[in-house]
Amino acid sequence: MVIFMILYSPVSIILAALMSALSRRHEFQADRYAVETTGQAGPLVQALKTLSRTNLDNLTPHPAYVRLAYSHPPLIERLARLDEVEASLKSCQPRD
Repeated sequence: MVIFMILYSPVSIILAALMSALSRRHEFQADRYAVETTGQAGPLVQALKTLSRTNLDNLTPHPAYVRLAYSHPPLIERLARLDEVEASLKSCQPRD
C-alpha cells in the first residue's frame, strides 16, 4: 500500500491539473451560455463580483497555481471573457 501511494502521488498531481483545466473550460462555457441566453452580462458580472468580494477571492493568483489548483477561472479572466462574449453578441445583432 505504501509503494502504491508513493507511485500514485505524481499521477495524482497530473490528473488533478487536467481535471482542473477541464472544470475551468466548462466554467467559461457556462458563462458564455448564460450571456447568450439572457443577452446581457451585467447581472452575471455583478454576481461574480459580489461572490468574489464575499469570499475574499485572490484577484491576481499566480498563473502556475491557477493551472494546478483552481477549478474555476480567476475573476479577472472571467470578466474579460464575459466582455468579449457580450461584444461579439452586440456585433452580431441586426441594427434598426
